Amino acid sequence: MKKLFLILLFSVYSFASEPFIGVDELKEKINNGNLVLLDVGTKSEYLEEHIPNALHTDISLFRAQHGKYQLLRTPAELQKIIRKYGIDENSEIVIYGHNKKKEILKSSYIALAFINMGLENVKILNGAFLEWKYEDFEITSKIKNVKSSLFVVKPRNDIVVDREYVLSKIGKVPMIEARPSEFYYGTIRSKGVKRAGHIPHAMSSNWKDKFLVDESLKDKDEIEEIFYNYDIKQDEEIIMYCTGGLEASMNWFLINRYLGFKKAKIYDASMREWGNRDDTPIQKFKWEVFKR
Repeated sequence: MKKLFLILLFSVYSFASEPFIGVDELKEKINNGNLVLLDVGTKSEYLEEHIPNALHTDISLFRAQHGKYQLLRTPAELQKIIRKYGIDENSEIVIYGHNKKKEILKSSYIALAFINMGLENVKILNGAFLEWKYEDFEITSKIKNVKSSLFVVKPRNDIVVDREYVLSKIGKVPMIEARPSEFYYGTIRSKGVKRAGHIPHAMSSNWKDKFLVDESLKDKDEIEEIFYNYDIKQDEEIIMYCTGGLEASMNWFLINRYLGFKKAKIYDASMREWGNRDDTPIQKFKWEVFKR
């Protein structure tokens, strides 16, 4: 009965704030004045063909290098980018890629950046550009002109956390790693990470498990079932991390926006920071379910 209640609760939340949008719905909104459509594919791909009214963007505009790892840019920097695209509090933002490597993760990371700056109506196009083309919808090479906005960011302090915060929460709140299991177990090291393994007591849930081979989203009940494997509660805190922020951003986007875990957080620097230090604890070869 409890599980049924949770499924119904999650379904209501998902219906009310769907974080993924289908191509049919996007087609109906394509000329909506409040729609801001962002293409995260390469600039050459965008110039060749894109969805009408889409603007090109790049993840480098949203994150900056800090030694061996990258972090979200400052609110002042992000405000300039948000204004550049004409985004304001009334905008409906839809992000998509051209179905190339990591573009779906770039979409979720950029969505995270917007949400962290106080924008709520942010979605990812399910199936991305290939799904749009498969339906034989209009494509174009025309570049849309856009007028800058005067939007003032409202930075949140309840989403992105740092190393010290994570250290203070080990064994106290559940943590979920988004990397493939071989990195979690420590059988091999992630690229650019000196030490193998995972943060102690963290659980493993590869972001890819929530998607089909074409990177379209699995059914809601399948995604809910994945997260039911862990002793996590919707009204409690949970921390996501990965190699360098991208994979964790998708797990965060799903569990926060799709399932309604409003206290979900993300360790942006992730293992690129944690695994390259000698003073952070690492655990190998042990899969756990968080226990209170």
